[in-house]
Amino acid sequence: MDNSLSPSNKSKKQLLLLACAFVIPVVLAKVLLTVDFKGQVKTHGGELLTMAQTYPQLINEPPVDNQKNALQQSWRVAYFTENGCDKRCIDGLYHIQQTYKALGRLQERVSVDLLNSGAVEPSSIPDYLSFEMFSHHQVATALPPSLNNKVVIIDPHGNLVMSYQFNGEKQQNLSKAHDMLLDIKQLLKLSRIG
Repeated sequence: MDNSLSPSNKSKKQLLLLACAFVIPVVLAKVLLTVDFKGQVKTHGGELLTMAQTYPQLINEPPVDNQKNALQQSWRVAYFTENGCDKRCIDGLYHIQQTYKALGRLQERVSVDLLNSGAVEPSSIPDYLSFEMFSHHQVATALPPSLNNKVVIIDPHGNLVMSYQFNGEKQQNLSKAHDMLLDIKQLLKLSRIG
């Protein structure tokens, strides 16, 4: 007795396997969506933020009303500090500056800011820091304590997305700056706005 499959049975089996290859992923995706499985959001080193306040609210800027203006906004990388600009602030701004330069052609989609509630003396800024590249916003109200002395990535709608703190050893800070660059590039790659 011949154990081999007849040509029609063999083609039916191949067709069934082919159909399963397409149907199983769709069914699995539907099941995962039904149980509200989103997986863990991965960053390269940033701390994800969930804040009710937006960046325009923090700098007392009126919210953007129409969608056209919202699409013209850029991503922002901002340093938040309660004080003037001390050594930690200078270090944070330096790492923002270097990350911004490393973005290359993506720089046109990103702007850099300094947000603080104290005065900044331009004479206290070292020469290696291009302070004029930063938009400086001095606010009268206190900043949220969770943002003090942190670098924050802000989306084009003004939502605070991720934060980084540069207060370690030089090598740790360089590693964090590299992680921040990777996170920014990933956000820009996934984003269709800004």
